[in-house]
Amino acid sequence: MFTKYRCIIALVVLMFSYVAQAQVFPVNVTPQVIPPYSLKLSEYSTSVTDKLILNLLLTDITESNRQVNLKFYVENNAGLSIQSNDVVIGANPIFLDGGVPLRLSNIDLQPYFQLQNLRGINPQQYSIPLPEGLYRFCFEVYDAQSGQQISRKSCTAVYLVLNDPPFLNIPNRGEQVLMRDPQNIIFQWTPRHLNATNVEYEFTLAEIWDNQMDPQAAFLASRPLYQTNTFATTLLYGPGETPLLPDKTYGWRVRAMVSDGISETSVFKNDGYSEIYYFTYTGSCGEPEYILAEAKSTTSEKILWQGVEHLRYNVQYRKKDTENAIWFENGTINENTTIYNLEPGTTYEFRVGGQCLDNGPYTYSQIYQFTTTITSDETSTYNCGITPEIVITNQDPLEQLVVNEVFTAGDFPVKVKEVEGANGSFSGWGYIVVPYLQDTRLKVSFDGIRINTDYQLMDGVVVTDYDENWGGVDDIQNEIDAVIDLTESILDVLEDVADKIREGELTG
Repeated sequence: MFTKYRCIIALVVLMFSYVAQAQVFPVNVTPQVIPPYSLKLSEYSTSVTDKLILNLLLTDITESNRQVNLKFYVENNAGLSIQSNDVVIGANPIFLDGGVPLRLSNIDLQPYFQLQNLRGINPQQYSIPLPEGLYRFCFEVYDAQSGQQISRKSCTAVYLVLNDPPFLNIPNRGEQVLMRDPQNIIFQWTPRHLNATNVEYEFTLAEIWDNQMDPQAAFLASRPLYQTNTFATTLLYGPGETPLLPDKTYGWRVRAMVSDGISETSVFKNDGYSEIYYFTYTGSCGEPEYILAEAKSTTSEKILWQGVEHLRYNVQYRKKDTENAIWFENGTINENTTIYNLEPGTTYEFRVGGQCLDNGPYTYSQIYQFTTTITSDETSTYNCGITPEIVITNQDPLEQLVVNEVFTAGDFPVKVKEVEGANGSFSGWGYIVVPYLQDTRLKVSFDGIRINTDYQLMDGVVVTDYDENWGGVDDIQNEIDAVIDLTESILDVLEDVADKIREGELTG
């Protein structure tokens, strides 16, 4: 027993002696990387703004004008190891005075990031972004005369990741934009960056001359008709810009970038370029008119409009003033539709598009908005297993029901995914969303049901599908069995431990 304690004491003394030895370095080093973090080392060697700051402090106040050298490292957990050479060409001499902190900026540290002063990286790797992941930027300080290390290897960890470029919203790909006098076209996109600030967008519009080419390839081969930079995510192409020609196709895209006015920072995938969308500027297919929104409940809104020789309609809607809000769609052949599963007391923006030709593009209206109502106690209630008391007075049969339209069965909206029939009688299948089951989607089917022009179920039954193999339903029995097996294994281990403890007590 005494021997064991002697070993422990020796180990503790050794550990304390190591700590004491590690703390004798006279220079403290504190590196700091400034976001947004560039993934190209070459950009650290050219940027005039602060991307990296290094603070040095000589703790011995009796020393002055001590010349030191730096060694720089870039490391990650995947085995990447880049470091500066022992002699850094172009680096200015560094002198430290005791007790006086020295701050080195990105301009002071530029030579340490130049390819000629680095090892562990080739020219091809140097010119492209580093792989995404967690990196450590480290520095060591050496005495210029003796070459002795006089600081710890101090690091700062940063997660380098490329952001997604903007997502284009309107005009959508392939849609028609109605000619207006004066000219008035709204372009809108959604940012998708996470770790970038002060992002600027370069907007480019070009006419696509060759309609036989792929529109994206034709866009890249065309000269820009209009190009501008903006910090907003909406752009108005008004009467002061170059007039667009009727029945011509135009392409547009947006590039996101972070710049200091001289150089750009590589923080976006695809160099910040979005997809390329295209539209036809036309006056032959008008937009739906007299658009209204009528609140039906706290979670549903009825949209009404008047068509102009349209064959089909599409309503797009999303939350307003919500970051990265997604556009949802409701298709219909009628001049109204009801949007379900909305949030109470929430403002939404929407627009209605009309289709004049079979399989042709839609011509959309301007963007409107509505705000859903909210109950007095600001809560929504649902019936579960209780037949709702719903009075249906409209007995006019719906002429046609199409895929992605929604009708109500009791107090549940049914989204149609496959349907056949006409004149009020329909068969097919779709799904309902059950709010009190965490918005779970359940597949339902219907056969010979009757629906009125208000998209209400007048007669018939909508039933949940039964599948003897439980297709389409998550089977969690395997997970349950795994948990049971794991629990039994843990109990077995605990029992073995208890047995050993008892045996120890008996033999002790």
